[in-house]
Amino acid sequence: MTSVRRLFALGLAASLSSFLLGCRHTPPTALGPFYIMLTYNSGSCQQNGSTGVIDVPSNQNVIYQAATSLSQFNASFSGNCPFAAGNCPVNSPNGTPMNVGLPNGNAVNSTFMYSGLTMDNQQCTDAGAMGVRIKPGP
Repeated sequence: MTSVRRLFALGLAASLSSFLLGCRHTPPTALGPFYIMLTYNSGSCQQNGSTGVIDVPSNQNVIYQAATSLSQFNASFSGNCPFAAGNCPVNSPNGTPMNVGLPNGNAVNSTFMYSGLTMDNQQCTDAGAMGVRIKPGP
């Protein structure tokens, strides 16, 4: 009976080993883009519902787009461009969404203020109070 138990245990161990060797770690899927939704209301502007600085994750592509139908938007930064591809100013002459890519790696924990923001060729009066702060990814 002992040899039958050993054979059974050996067979069970071999089956379990081949099962475990067949398992593979699946890397996490990439995060989707981070959207910055721009809205205009009689000279007062917002981005993602805020009239101030918003946090942008460093590990996600950033897409600027209008929350409503706009014919144009343009966001200029007062200093360096926070995006790796150097897509500044963020300019959409037709109002279409603009994928500006990932934030610069050296921009983490830095704030970038807008020097100008226009929507439908109308200047936002509060543009200087708004901007993006690049935060480390999860």
